[in-house]
Amino acid sequence: MTIRSTSTCARAHAHARACALLVTLSLSLVSVVATAQQRPNFTGTWKYVSSTPPNYPGSNGWGVPSPTVVLTQTGNELTIESGQFGATPMKVVYKLDGTDTIWDGTSSSQSGSTAVVKWRTKASWDGNRLVLYTWNTALNQMRDIMSLSGGQLTIVRATEQPGPSTNATLTYTKGS
Repeated sequence: MTIRSTSTCARAHAHARACALLVTLSLSLVSVVATAQQRPNFTGTWKYVSSTPPNYPGSNGWGVPSPTVVLTQTGNELTIESGQFGATPMKVVYKLDGTDTIWDGTSSSQSGSTAVVKWRTKASWDGNRLVLYTWNTALNQMRDIMSLSGGQLTIVRATEQPGPSTNATLTYTKGS
């Protein structure tokens, strides 16, 4: 019969706990890496195909589907070039780390008057979907949930502004 000292048993127990902690941390790291690897890259020139409801008009010029959307995605940013933010095409940047981007830009009203307004964008990942938030001080808000499947870009859009709020699902295919 072997008799171990209390300090030997304590060391063995501490070693077992340390090994269990290392295994747990390793599995967590593998899970984080797998999640990051599953995130799609939306880069490309996308051509508008359809909307549900059909012929979705946006909300008084805000959130109107652009015939073409150019997306450029890097490790930490998504840039959108399109006309979905009003009458004039814009380049809008979203930081993929969840922080805000704020800048001044020109906005046009339906009556044709223009003003400089503050814009704010924010992005967050929801699994393999990218959620984009866009606001401006002209009281316009838009949320786009973007996903890729079978070579199609789907954007589930919700807009709010003074006047009617709208919801739609927009479909795009990759084009040149």
